[in-house]
Amino acid sequence: RFFKLSLRAGAQGVPIAGVAAAGWSPAGGLILYWAESVLLLGATAILLALWARRGADPAEIARAGIRTRDVLLVHGGAFGIFGLFLAGILFILTDKGMVAPGTLVDALTGLPWVALFVGVELAVDLARLRAASAADLARRVDAGTNRFLLFWLVGFVGGLALVFSGKPLVLFSLFAAFKVMFEVGAVLRHLTAAKAPLPLVHPGSGV
Repeated sequence: RFFKLSLRAGAQGVPIAGVAAAGWSPAGGLILYWAESVLLLGATAILLALWARRGADPAEIARAGIRTRDVLLVHGGAFGIFGLFLAGILFILTDKGMVAPGTLVDALTGLPWVALFVGVELAVDLARLRAASAADLARRVDAGTNRFLLFWLVGFVGGLALVFSGKPLVLFSLFAAFKVMFEVGAVLRHLTAAKAPLPLVHPGSGV
């Protein structure tokens, strides 16, 4: 439990450390959070596809809402649209001189570290995939849904406010705080649900 939580927290800490200690631009940190979410979506798609290939019942997959194609279309579309929105905001801010031109370089500097954390977490999940249930994967998909809702609510409103306020560090700090709380909470909820005892079944009860 602690190892998986550490991996997710480590991925969240890369943009924070870069902005706070390495002099990255706050906009670069936001791009890195977006890239991390896209990587997590890719990891989820891999898990869903492999779980389905092990012979899972298609009806069960449909009931749980974990069809790989559907998840990629919905989540991928949402993050793609947000990526275009973020790019547009950054273009406006760079043109106004509010964001340094090296923003993308900052994000690319931190991307290998974020990818490392996501990759190790994926390896752990792959090792446990045989024991995973449809409900486990559905919780991961739900976390992805909540993740892009967080991006749209905080990022969209905050991005518009950033255009008028010109204070990217305030937006980054606000988003980073919400993102860390969300990711840590998502991992803890998943682990708690996975360890929850199954309801007792009484012989002859039909339940």
